[in-house]
Parts: sequence; structure tokens; C-alpha cells
Amino acid sequence: METEVDLRIFRPLLIPRRGEIIAWASTILTWLVWMALARQESPLAPFFIGLGIVLLLSAALISLGNWVDRRTKICVDDEGIEYSNGLRRLRLRWDEIVKIQVNPGTWGKWVQVFSSQPHFSFRIVGEVRYKGEVKGRMGFEEGEEILRLLVFHCHLHIADHPGDEVYYTR
Repeated sequence: METEVDLRIFRPLLIPRRGEIIAWASTILTWLVWMALARQESPLAPFFIGLGIVLLLSAALISLGNWVDRRTKICVDDEGIEYSNGLRRLRLRWDEIVKIQVNPGTWGKWVQVFSSQPHFSFRIVGEVRYKGEVKGRMGFEEGEEILRLLVFHCHLHIADHPGDEVYYTR
């Protein structure tokens, strides 16, 4: 017997923006030094030019990642599941999902949800540790609940269990 699912909206934990701030501050400082040296007509070392470009690209990618994380959500209802992240929106009915793969990761398990064409993935909450101390948490805190709802409503079962990976299929 299937139970009705009210609309449930899940959002990932947001990581602190400290890394993004440090990346942009480093980029701005490097570019300010670069401009000051250029005004004095001092030659710039190719390494310094490369550093400025790498820092700019890194800061931009970190900002994009944070922007996407802040817009990511998974909505579950009677009809199926919807995944959106600001760059992509995907709606799958329960019967369209053919396989779920759960892979272990350093900072939480990765869940990949497959249909005949589109797919999406999300991270079950994990901890970032440094020297044994928890520095942050990332992923969906209710990730196990999302996985349970997917397996139940799609009528999937464990098909293979090689090592730490788990595959659910029809």
C-alpha cells in the first residue's frame, strides 16, 4: 500500500562563505599589487600574472558553487521528484526513475538518480574534518530520508552491492 506524500521541500546545508571571501580578498590584493607595479612601470613576473588569473578564476568558481548551493532544492510529492539548482531544473515521475546509485565519498555519500535520459545527484550530509575536528557540514541533512522516499515510491530494490557502492533497480 502506498501512502500519500505531501509536498516536501529539502534544501542542503549551506557552507560558510569564509572561503569565498578569502578567495576574493586574495584576488583583489593580487590585482591591486599588479596595478601598482604597472603604474610604476615595473616588470611583472609571469608567475605573478598567472597567480592573478588563477586566483580570479578560483574565486569566480567558488562564488558560482555557493550561488548554486543556495538555490538547490529537492521537492518530493505524490507524482515524483523535482531537482533544481539555479542552473538546471528537472522533474521526474516515480515510474521514470530506473536506477539509483549510492557511492561513498570523503564528505558524505553521493546519491545519483537515473531515468532513461536525464539524471541528477545529491550528497547526503557529511562532515569536513581537519586534524580530527569538524570544520563544517555539507549536503542534505535529510538525505537518507530523500533516498528512502525514492526507493519506496519507485519500487526499487538493492540489485548489486560491490564494495561500499549500493545500486537500486526495478
